[in-house]
Amino acid sequence: MSLKPWREIAVPHEDVLKGTFQQAEFAADISKVHQGIATDEYQDAALFFQRTFITEGMRLLLDSVVKRLAGKGGDPVVQLQTAFGGGKTHTLLAVYHLAKGATPASNMQGIPPILDAAGITELPRARVAVLDGVDLLDLASKPRVYGKTTVKTIWGEMAWQLGGEAAFAKLSEADRDGTAPGKSVLADIIGGSAPCIILMDELVRYVSQFEEGKTLSGGTYDTQLSFIQSLTEALKGVPNAILLASLPFSDREAGSQQGVKALRALEHYFGRVQALWKPVATEEAFEIVRRRLFANVSDRLAAEEVCRAYADYYTANAGDFPPEVQEAGYLERLKHA
Repeated sequence: MSLKPWREIAVPHEDVLKGTFQQAEFAADISKVHQGIATDEYQDAALFFQRTFITEGMRLLLDSVVKRLAGKGGDPVVQLQTAFGGGKTHTLLAVYHLAKGATPASNMQGIPPILDAAGITELPRARVAVLDGVDLLDLASKPRVYGKTTVKTIWGEMAWQLGGEAAFAKLSEADRDGTAPGKSVLADIIGGSAPCIILMDELVRYVSQFEEGKTLSGGTYDTQLSFIQSLTEALKGVPNAILLASLPFSDREAGSQQGVKALRALEHYFGRVQALWKPVATEEAFEIVRRRLFANVSDRLAAEEVCRAYADYYTANAGDFPPEVQEAGYLERLKHA
């Protein structure tokens, strides 16, 4: 039997063909997208969704997000807790592009069915605050200056991103003193900026640099936790605002002893809300990688013939291969991959 060469069946993306694909670009960086300096496959919403496989976990999350932004229910606070490489930053990016509304939903592959299922014809554009703990590491001890406004804390940064000078003015004293703002102040800022989304990534990294008993210009360890507690409470009272925060899956990923301690404390505050995210299933992982490396599979029949030929070869040479390749579902896994 003559099999087609794989490159005639699965055509790689241009950057793979030209040898310009960089493994590092597989790692999404939400701060770069927010600043407008990311590579096209992350910056351009249409291209991002074209190359992004919407897993079942992501679909459930996006369903909740669109309902929340449209004021039709949904969860006010969502904790994303997956193992390293589990797709949390990718998920935050999907939410970011969806909420920003810079690209029509009809141009974002996989999104129209989610809106249809939620009964939403048009999603309102939302204000988005991106609080990336790695990008903000220096904020703890080095204030940021925006025109005439000096921002010293993560809550000041959030207010500035959501509503500029007017929103920041509502908690300027708390920012200046490094004290956590109360629930009512935060609800006022969020309500005035709604519909809005707050995306927090690498939060443990940021909080863990505040050692107990030590005061930095960005506050103390306790004030960081007080802010998170007040923020999660404030979100409940604003029907079209949502907070998504990613936390490490394990103590090992949390890093230092202080990192583990920060993780435990943050888990406590987010623990009252159900996390919608579930890890990527094995079969979904195949599709995620396929979308990123290959433009399309032009001949499905030929692809299945190749898979069947391999499955037959494994069966005929059972003694040379692991037992799992003999299982009935292995051919289907090959087709998925």
